[in-house]
Amino acid sequence: MTRQDAPPGPRAISPRQLVWTLGITETISWGTLYFAFTVFIGPMSATLGYSKPFLAGGYSLGLLVWAMCSFAVGRLLDRVPARAVMTTGSMLAGSGLLLWAWSPNQATFLLMWIPIGLAMATTLYEPAFVVLRQAFGDGYQKSIVTVTLMAGFASTIFVPLAQWLVLHLGWRETLLCFAALNLFVCAPLHARLRYAPHATYTGAPAPAPLADAAQPGIARLALRQPVFWAVVLAFTALAVIASLLGAHLIPMLTEKGLPLGEQLVVAALIGPAQVVGRLVMTRFPVRHPLRLSLPVYGVMSVGLLCFALGYGKWLMLAAVLYGCANGINTMLRAMAMPELISRHHYATLNGLMMTPVLLMQAAAPWLGALLWRAAGGYWLMLWVMVALALMALAAFGFALHRRGLLRPATHAAAA
Repeated sequence: MTRQDAPPGPRAISPRQLVWTLGITETISWGTLYFAFTVFIGPMSATLGYSKPFLAGGYSLGLLVWAMCSFAVGRLLDRVPARAVMTTGSMLAGSGLLLWAWSPNQATFLLMWIPIGLAMATTLYEPAFVVLRQAFGDGYQKSIVTVTLMAGFASTIFVPLAQWLVLHLGWRETLLCFAALNLFVCAPLHARLRYAPHATYTGAPAPAPLADAAQPGIARLALRQPVFWAVVLAFTALAVIASLLGAHLIPMLTEKGLPLGEQLVVAALIGPAQVVGRLVMTRFPVRHPLRLSLPVYGVMSVGLLCFALGYGKWLMLAAVLYGCANGINTMLRAMAMPELISRHHYATLNGLMMTPVLLMQAAAPWLGALLWRAAGGYWLMLWVMVALALMALAAFGFALHRRGLLRPATHAAAA
């Protein structure tokens, strides 16, 4: 039995407040912990003399901590109130950013990625998805759309904001401002996440292949399911693509001869395109939203093909197509476990799924650099990304076929 987060009563916040609270905190958490890092590489290298590979290695260490903690955090969220986990995460985020601003030496810089990695694991998306699944039960999809729509602007807001603050205040002062946002905005908001779990989260029978999700071996049972591994393979491939583009987009565009102004346009298009993709998804009255995965991953493959073959304006089209598909993929990731494996123990199963996904996401920037060195350019990395998107398409197609979610769509089309 899942522990209830709060009993019904006047202390529980309304569903609307819950969604907006998570939308605000996810935007701040993603913006300050994940997206803004790229802004600090240049100023820190110039001020402290640290090499860019060393700075990027610290960031990868934070992603590695996030990955290693994912399953443990998932199990924790099935046992203790989510507000305690996410409040602790925001406090760790603030502490890590304060330590980052201090950074007297290289050892301190590396050590501070441990609390920041823990903060990522306890605040970014997956814990929020657990809260929404607990609070809304089987009707959680619309709330996830709203939260991800808001958080989709995190990079659009915080990358320019970080650049402006670094220019006018300095990189240390900017980190202090970001620490204050986590400590004095996110932490108090997370502490107010009191809600009554929905009946369909705690009491409904499991319709999926794991018949008795209340038994202790839920993780072992999931690991025996071919569908589980197909989903993991798909999301791991897509996470590698996202990480490769996040780390190598600007150098790749430079190699293709795109002027600096147009490079910034291409990079800036991805965030809003993600929001557009999520808005488009809300317009499709699909009974099983996971069916949209196949056309979505097809669109992503086309976008990556435009990156591989295109120049000039084609690269802007590539950013839009990739961004739209990646935005929808975030919501599909939140729905995969309850729709394909089991509606029970959502946090544990999601943490189990995300561990290899996040591990490969952390390693991907280094893999991209290796591919670049081996090929003498980015052409090989670009074709690897196309292959990964097609692999995700095939793996998710297999999972949908095994669960019988493709056959009804075929009959409906024939009718």
